Amino acid sequence: MKKFLLVLMVLLFGVLAVGCGDTDDEANADLRVALALTGAINDGGWNQGAYEALVMTEEQFDAEIAYNENTLPAQYLQVIRSYAKDGYNVIIANGAQFTDAVNEVAAEYPDARFLITSSDRNSQFGNGTNVAGVLADGVEQGFLQGVTAALMAENLGVNKIAAVLGAEIPAFKTIVEGFEVGAKYITPNIEVVSAFSGTNEDPNKLKEIAISFIDQGAGIVMSYANQASRGGYEAAQQRGKLAIGASSSPELFAAYEQTLSGSATARLTLAIADVVGLIAEGEFDGGNYIYGIEEGVVAFVFNDNEPEVQKVKAEVEKIIADVKDGTIDINALYEMSK
Repeated sequence: MKKFLLVLMVLLFGVLAVGCGDTDDEANADLRVALALTGAINDGGWNQGAYEALVMTEEQFDAEIAYNENTLPAQYLQVIRSYAKDGYNVIIANGAQFTDAVNEVAAEYPDARFLITSSDRNSQFGNGTNVAGVLADGVEQGFLQGVTAALMAENLGVNKIAAVLGAEIPAFKTIVEGFEVGAKYITPNIEVVSAFSGTNEDPNKLKEIAISFIDQGAGIVMSYANQASRGGYEAAQQRGKLAIGASSSPELFAAYEQTLSGSATARLTLAIADVVGLIAEGEFDGGNYIYGIEEGVVAFVFNDNEPEVQKVKAEVEKIIADVKDGTIDINALYEMSK
């Protein structure tokens, strides 16, 4: 991921080095980037992260941008094709749900570049030409959530934790698999229960499942369902338990101050900006670009006001450091779990 480090330095210092003697304006004057979202740009999760990445491309690459919120399945093809027809040369589809629509339109517009975001490392989105996957490693996200949940559960004297997710899509399946691997890395005999609500929009369905798991003895609930994740936090708060989230915003930490212990984060902003940088430099290869803990895209954020997570913070940070230096190989642990 040498290229990632280069572009990350670019973002930090506000300078884009483009080869062949071109200036920023000359190289990126025609860069037009569009984004299709399944949810809202302020969902506090996956869609908001992609929107922030879009804004970053506007600022860093002087790109013209557009986006479509709350895109329904019946609209996927229409929205993607409309952006290509209107001359957007980088089109980002925020989720594996868009794959069929993207592949169809990409064949019609070979000069445009299409990015499909997902956390499913097992899916191969790239076509070798003008379609690529931009993946924040879901296994690593789930691993950090599982490690944190198991350490807190150990301190609390409970041996059962739960994961409640939204739509039953490959990306979420990968995350819950990583969650179990992380939990069992800490406590091999811990009981991990999980279920999908079937929706990323309805927090009440997630809340019902989470309450059921808590009533069955789960001491900590991990929620991963975009805006519907709030249902898991509500359930934990109602039952006096702890929750772990994904891509949770500071506003959510404030709203669930004594319940939401921490959150895995997928800094999709950095990953998308990196791939757009490759496009701008003419180095895009239509493959799968996977970013994780080592690249600084996958991380864990702690709620400073929740006391139980503070007790395990140093241990979690040590595990993150061990992953970065290769002492812990999450991929090997994941393969062994299958």
